[in-house]
Amino acid sequence: MLDTNVIIDTLNNDFDLLMFLDAFPDCEIYINPIVAIEVLAKPNMNEHEETAARTLLDSFKWIEFDKQVCDIAVTIRRSKELRLPDALIAASAILIGATVLSNDYHLKDFQYLGYTVRATR
Repeated sequence: MLDTNVIIDTLNNDFDLLMFLDAFPDCEIYINPIVAIEVLAKPNMNEHEETAARTLLDSFKWIEFDKQVCDIAVTIRRSKELRLPDALIAASAILIGATVLSNDYHLKDFQYLGYTVRATR
């Protein structure tokens, strides 16, 4: 499960996501809608940037929000001060048993049963 900052760093050429993922050839890479919203809501995004962002986002599998994701996110928000987007990313990852790839210290420091995170840097 990718966090927003990993995709933004990739689009800004600050991180080579594809090279990083080469070390994990059998992994399925997921995002959820909150990641797409955060990426595409960049102020002053031009048409070329939006096309590149949408192409990259479309290359991943999407996990949709459902009642289970919402219930896990509620539990997370009650147990830890995480922003709603971070809680939804963590909840999505927990639901499918995925590791979150992130550089967000809130997600890296967050401890929760069934949750793992890996930093890219």
